Order: sequence, then C-alpha cells, then structure tokens
Amino acid sequence: MDFSEACNALAGESSIDTWSDILTLSPEIAAKIKPHVFEADETEKMVKVAYPTQLFEIGSIPQILSALAGNIFSMKLISGLRLQDISFPGEVMQAYDGPEFGVVGVRKLLGVRDRPLCGTIVKPKVGLKSKDHAKVAYDSWMGGLDLVKDDENLTDQKFNPFEQRVTETLQLRDKAEEATGEKKMYMPNITAPTCREMIRRAEFVKEVGGEYVMIDIIPVGWSALQTLREENRSLKLALHAHRCMHSAMTRNPKQGVSMQVIAKLTRMIGLDQLHIGTAVGKMHGGEAEVSSLLRTCEGREVSEDRANHVLAQNWHGLNPLLAVASGGLQPGHVPSVMRILGKDIVMQFGGGVHAHPSGTVAGAKAVRQAIDSVMAGIDITEYAKSHEELFLALEKWGIK
Repeated sequence: MDFSEACNALAGESSIDTWSDILTLSPEIAAKIKPHVFEADETEKMVKVAYPTQLFEIGSIPQILSALAGNIFSMKLISGLRLQDISFPGEVMQAYDGPEFGVVGVRKLLGVRDRPLCGTIVKPKVGLKSKDHAKVAYDSWMGGLDLVKDDENLTDQKFNPFEQRVTETLQLRDKAEEATGEKKMYMPNITAPTCREMIRRAEFVKEVGGEYVMIDIIPVGWSALQTLREENRSLKLALHAHRCMHSAMTRNPKQGVSMQVIAKLTRMIGLDQLHIGTAVGKMHGGEAEVSSLLRTCEGREVSEDRANHVLAQNWHGLNPLLAVASGGLQPGHVPSVMRILGKDIVMQFGGGVHAHPSGTVAGAKAVRQAIDSVMAGIDITEYAKSHEELFLALEKWGIK
C-alpha cells in the first residue's frame, strides 16, 4: 500500500471512517470532525495527525486512548505501529488537575531543598512478615534515606497484610524521625482489585498518619488513576507512580505506545512522581530516552525534539512531575545518574542498599555519602577514603 494511503487510513480509523462507505456520514459531519494528516515522512515512516477536540471526551484519558491508540493497532494493512507522542491544546489541558505536590511539594514535605531525594525498596520484594518489613524500613531511614516504598507486587498478601504492614512501618517511621531529626516517608502500595478497595486503602493510610502512597499505574488502568486523583483532592496524599508492565507497550521500537505518552498522561492526571529509568543500572532505557522523559516531567518541551520524537507541549500551569530513577542502582552509580538527571530527582536503591557487605544501615549511609560527595564536588573515590560505608560499597560494586 502507498505510504500516504496508509497514513490516511489510520487517521480515519481513529475517527470517522470504517471499512466501507456509509450513508450515515454526511458531508457536514465529515467537514467538521475529520482528522488531518499534516506531515508524513516516508523515509522515517513517521506521520503526524491533527484531530479536532470535538472527537473526544476531553476529561477522559481512557476515551482519548481508545480513539488515538485503539483499533488502529489491529489494522491488517499496517504491520507495525507505534504512538510516539501526543500534544494537547489548552482546552484539553485545563480539564486536568496535574500533580498536587510534584517537585516543589514533595521537597517541602520532606524538608530537603538542594540535594536529590534518596530512597529504597524493601527487599526481598515479597516474603517478609509485616514486622520484618517494618524493621528493614527503619534501618533504611536510620542510615539516612528519605523514602521507603513497597515493591510493585507487594499489596495485601497473607504473609504481610496491608493494614498491619502500614501500621507497623509507620510506627517505626515515627521512631526514626525522632532519632534522626529528619522527616521520613513510607509509600505503601495501594494497588487493589477494585477502585473502591484502592480508595479504601488510601483512606486507611491517611487515617493512620501516612502522607504518601504508591500505585502500579499500568495494571490498574487510567480510569483507576483518574478516580484516585479525584479522591485525592481531599486526602492530599503524595502519589507515587510505579510504571511496572510499561515495557509490554513501550520497549519495541516498531510497535506499541512510547513511555513519553505514558509520562505525559501521568502528569496530566496528577500523580506526583514517576519512574523514568536510570540510563544506568539493570533496566532498559538509554541516556537520550531518560533525559527526554525528564524534560517531559519538568515541562521543558519548549520546542519539538525531532530526534526523540517529542512534540512541544504548553502545560498551562500544571505542576511538574518529580522524576524517579530506580532499577539496579548502587552508590557507585550516583555520579552518573546526577550528571544525566540533575538533583531534582528521587534515586531509589534496592539491592544497592540491602546487599551492602555491612547490611542495610551501612548501605543507606553509603548512598547518602555518595550524594554528599557529588554535592560537594569531590571525586567519589577520594570521598570514600574517609567514609567506610561508601568505600565498602565501591569495593563491592565499583563505579559505573
């Protein structure tokens, strides 16, 4: 099929066309709501389509995605298709809340203003009893970390019930705050089988003194996220977005939906922080992709970034989204991550804390020491000579 014909076919399938001419489509309707292919690059196999806002339920992310990324992916005439980015006009953007806290608000919650935030994921992911889970969190905070969160597959299992885990971990959070003089945060995973239960868990966290929750954004779906954000207008919890399962859509460069789209929609709906990758560590995603996602979180798309297939976006006052670097990080990665992503980020370390030769407290101290070395402009190897925890971490894992 001719490339331009294929472009017109996918644009039509997203809106007013079907497989055969239909008598119910009047010229008046077609003239008012038909899409327009306004750029098609056959060499790059890239197409840009403009859609009138009348085609959409403006406040509904599910309906927008059903239109733009629905049946077109099943069309036989296209062997591979990828939605790279979307740019929305002000009429659409103003229908969304954006983050309640974002970069500035989360920093204010924690009282940390001029260094990266640092946290951990309790390991092992699953299997620990509530009391043991809380102790790992406590040790992490005592070593100097700001944040502790559940992993993506820990919710409400019999060995570690949700309410018991939250209660016991928050009790030790209070103890760690008193001992260290620093604000500490715990992010329990409120991912649940129903929206009703998800909200109930969020309300429970608020009732027992929590200020943060996390949610697995792809498994729960966009309607659940919009429901959570709506309920959070009164709860005022910081919302952490874990992107697990995203690679099922984003990783194939010739098929699916890009992480750029997911990041943009997450910010519009109004979660406060989002995993974007590390450019180092164990997860997929190079420096160019991760840096591009950071710009989307921060709202720095002042012009089109053709190299990364990113469209310019006016955010119309929506708060920036706090970027999270997580996935196989250890203290020796800190200089590289901060070089790539700067300091307005959260860095999360799992095994890079709990697999430290001297244990969790020492692993947490090594992370803070690595950050301190970069903030002070001192080579991390030199800094490690007078900081035993960092020295042992670098000896075990090296500098990457």
